[in-house]
Amino acid sequence: MSRLARALIAGTSAATLISAASFAEPSSKVTLDQANSGPNTASDEVSVGVGESVNSSALVQANSATGFITDWTAVTGSQTFTGSADARSEVEADEIWSWIISGASAQGNGLSVTSMDDLDMDLVQSAGADSRVSALSQLRISDYTAHVIQTASASANAVEISAAYGAPDVNLVQSADGETRADVRLDAENARIEDVATAAQAAGNSLVAAGYDADPIAYIDQSQTGTVTAETEITARDVHWGLTAASEAAGNTAVITNDWGYAHLQGAQTNSGDVTARTVVNLGEFSNGVATASAHGVGNNALVSNIGADAWTGVTQTNSGAVTAEAWFTGGHNGGSGVGGGVVASASAIGNAQSGYICADCPVGLTANIDQANSGAVSAHARTRSPGYTPFISSSATAVGNAATFSTRTQN
Repeated sequence: MSRLARALIAGTSAATLISAASFAEPSSKVTLDQANSGPNTASDEVSVGVGESVNSSALVQANSATGFITDWTAVTGSQTFTGSADARSEVEADEIWSWIISGASAQGNGLSVTSMDDLDMDLVQSAGADSRVSALSQLRISDYTAHVIQTASASANAVEISAAYGAPDVNLVQSADGETRADVRLDAENARIEDVATAAQAAGNSLVAAGYDADPIAYIDQSQTGTVTAETEITARDVHWGLTAASEAAGNTAVITNDWGYAHLQGAQTNSGDVTARTVVNLGEFSNGVATASAHGVGNNALVSNIGADAWTGVTQTNSGAVTAEAWFTGGHNGGSGVGGGVVASASAIGNAQSGYICADCPVGLTANIDQANSGAVSAHARTRSPGYTPFISSSATAVGNAATFSTRTQN
């Protein structure tokens, strides 16, 4: 429902109607017109022998807009990206006693808004066929470090909204036709590490809206024809207390999470490009911890999760691209014993995924109109090999063309 309609409903007399119509306009208006066709690069390089800790980060955005609003605001316009956006965080170290943190983040078009009042958004984001968005976190350790944290995230088009006490109305068109890639690389062939946590995430088009006591309503049109890849590759002699390595890739994704207000997601997602998530882990040994390697790939993803009020979801999803997820784990690498505390390997690939959830203890309702069509190849592969003693191994591969998940409850 539009702002004007809400104002009209509130009136009960002709005079009130005229007054409401006269003043039913945003207090503030923002118009965006951003275009970038050039190369954009952020590179952070660190080389150190012995030290206590290392923090390295690289962030690049070809087109960026950030807002904080406290009154009713309209945001309209476009962001166009036809160049390249590359972020690199590269660390080389001999011996670090505490931690090494390396993060890289890259976006072609990015818009982030924190809203404390009503928000009207009408935005078009496009990343051209020759565009490239890449994020790389690369770490080389020759001897020892206690803790390793690595992240890489890349998105051609991204919108993020955080709302409280208002009603965000979003009309969003996103098209991604180029290459989007996120990579995490850890080379510790002869090194010991106490524990490792890594994550690589890539998305062609992304909408994330979070609300509290808000009423988010989003109409989306997301189209992805390029390639989207998230890849993690880890090699280490010894990860003593265990490891967690995850790769996630999505052609299109739209997520609304909200508390104590109505939530609504509607529109279309179309993916015809290749989507790949791959995690490869090679360890000599991991004697006192669990090694977890996971990969998740999805062509189109839509999620509405609402607590305390009604919710509506209805996204038409069409996937014709290849969606691949691979999780490989090898113990006993390079002559190691292969002894470990346990192994968990999981690979999941989905053509279209749509979910709607409401609070299990709330007297509210969910309306879900789910329309999914998949013609692309969807494949998931998991492989675990370890010659040494390992108390348990949990390995799984799941491939689903169309997946719909919902939860409801009987109203009292």
